[in-house]
Amino acid sequence: MAINKKYIIGVDIGGSKIIAVLIKDEKIFHKIKILTPKNRKGIFSQLQAMIEQLIKKAGGRKNIGGIGCGVLGVLDSEKGMVLMADNLRILNGFNIKKWLSKKFNCEVRIDNDSRSFTRGEYFFGAGKGFKNIIGMTLGTGIGGGIVIGGKVFQGSFNSAGEIGHMIYHEMEFEDLMSVESLKKIGFSDSLEIYKLAKLGDKKAKKVFRQLGKYLGIGLANLINILDPEAVIIGGGIAGASKFFLPDAKQIMKKFIISPKSQKNVKILIGKLGEDAGAIGAAALF
Repeated sequence: MAINKKYIIGVDIGGSKIIAVLIKDEKIFHKIKILTPKNRKGIFSQLQAMIEQLIKKAGGRKNIGGIGCGVLGVLDSEKGMVLMADNLRILNGFNIKKWLSKKFNCEVRIDNDSRSFTRGEYFFGAGKGFKNIIGMTLGTGIGGGIVIGGKVFQGSFNSAGEIGHMIYHEMEFEDLMSVESLKKIGFSDSLEIYKLAKLGDKKAKKVFRQLGKYLGIGLANLINILDPEAVIIGGGIAGASKFFLPDAKQIMKKFIISPKSQKNVKILIGKLGEDAGAIGAAALF
């Protein structure tokens, strides 16, 4: 039986949550979501339990065609090792591909979590129909992915798409736009500030407008360099897009150099929600 006739398990390991899905024929049959444990042992104990549950739902290992895993940070995808995960440093130096292969005796493919988000949205979500897109995840940190000519671009050393590490006024983009940046100014998470903004809180609205400014500058830089047809935005902060995206688009258009890009580039919110990364990891198959 060919792999695409079997179930595929897709896993998304992020800084705040882990999502695992069982997929066949582009349909999610089962989903498990947990908060990311704070230590390595907890992560892999929970991950093993999640995958075993999905294998059981599929009717046993004979029905599993492979495990795709999206994990945050800079990876050596071929070896399967996490080289540097700023927002989950306990994974640094861990060979997740080897661990999964040994535990479950099946083919394993891994990629960065934000490239997995981009792949998921490109094939099945807001990026369908385009050839050149940028994916951007606004969450615990900020990540990205690039699709050029219909293929996810990995870069020379497998680290393409590290949008969060662009520098703006001697600060990283991630330090200005992420959930962690919101915590530094007194908000517990993106949901809290979103609720406050909906209630008309002036401070919350002001913070979102500032986020919009930073995002607009970041988008203009990316569009000027890569000239995509669309930028797809996801992650926890994306749910509050109505409070920052209008400002971002206004700022972005001021700095885009190409009149054609100014007129035609699309800024879209992802359609797959929190499942995009896990779906994109499964799409490695």
